[in-house]
Amino acid sequence: MSFNILEILGEVLDRCPQWYEVANLVDFIADPDTDLIRNDGRNIFYNGRRLQRYTSESQYFFLAQQLLQVQLAHQKRGEGKDVRCWLRACYAVSGAMVVRDGFEQPANVMIPPEAKDMSVDEYYEILLKNSEEDDEDEHFDPDSDKRREEEEVIEKEKEEIFDRRGGEEKGAQIREIDDPALARALDDLADLLEPSMQIDYDWFPGDTIRDGMIRERFKPYQVPHAEILLDTSASIDSDLLRSFVSSVKGLLREDAVVKVGCFDTEFYGFQEVRNDEDIKNLEMKGAGGTNFETAINAFTGDAETRIIFTDGYAEMPLQRCDAIWLVYSDIPVHPNGGHVIYVKDPKELVEHEIDFLIT
Repeated sequence: MSFNILEILGEVLDRCPQWYEVANLVDFIADPDTDLIRNDGRNIFYNGRRLQRYTSESQYFFLAQQLLQVQLAHQKRGEGKDVRCWLRACYAVSGAMVVRDGFEQPANVMIPPEAKDMSVDEYYEILLKNSEEDDEDEHFDPDSDKRREEEEVIEKEKEEIFDRRGGEEKGAQIREIDDPALARALDDLADLLEPSMQIDYDWFPGDTIRDGMIRERFKPYQVPHAEILLDTSASIDSDLLRSFVSSVKGLLREDAVVKVGCFDTEFYGFQEVRNDEDIKNLEMKGAGGTNFETAINAFTGDAETRIIFTDGYAEMPLQRCDAIWLVYSDIPVHPNGGHVIYVKDPKELVEHEIDFLIT
């Protein structure tokens, strides 16, 4: 799972270049204790794990809202005021302003109609006056007790599902694995891939003239990301392999580049996977033995993340390969480099069996 704040920021600044100066003044800090996203006037704290569950448009809205609040010094202006009422006023008014700037209002964000034509201070006075009578106001506040309770319920009920998805993007589908042991292994894979599965972006300056001055402008562009090798040596069902690819694809952002290749004693080339249809049409070639040297030599230099899905029934190559080996059996393997995730606990073999299976 992943969330790239720079990608979201790049899109927001493309739409509203007037926030470039604000963006250069604040630090963006990943904070797992933040409910969603907030600011303290100088820093923007975000919970990438939760933000990635929203559509890209909703992510743009939330970040734009925070940049606007920093620009309007909401944190400083709220000193000495009732915190709860001030936060509600800030989110309601800034949300309305962001929508006017062309951002899409998320489905779970309520923007009171009366706040659309008011300043933050004006709407704050109304909320303060009504706070004693309407203490359970339903206006959107990402730090409210009510929202926190709702998110805790979601966390408990859907944690396992979200761990196998790239977020609640439009059109996203839940990937189900019938094999409980493999499902648990995929959970381990998700944790292992979190730092490396993020889309990488190189940044280059362009010239933007605004207010008679040349301003630096940065644009992200995507680079190749992950390559998956499937052991098709007749011992693993093709439907299971497709389910595995679907699940791994679900761990990545929708626009990540994923290439899948089949191997036995030969490598049959990479096929790019972009959507469910590509996964359905994956050509599963191979039904012979297994040669891991052939497999690891198939990885390209562009691959930042390498995954090998295998039953482990072959000798390990002497050559080092920094790949993640997901072993669909209880055969212990000891590759030179990389990480191993077992679907089943590896069994203990006698010494001569280990020598026979593994070098």
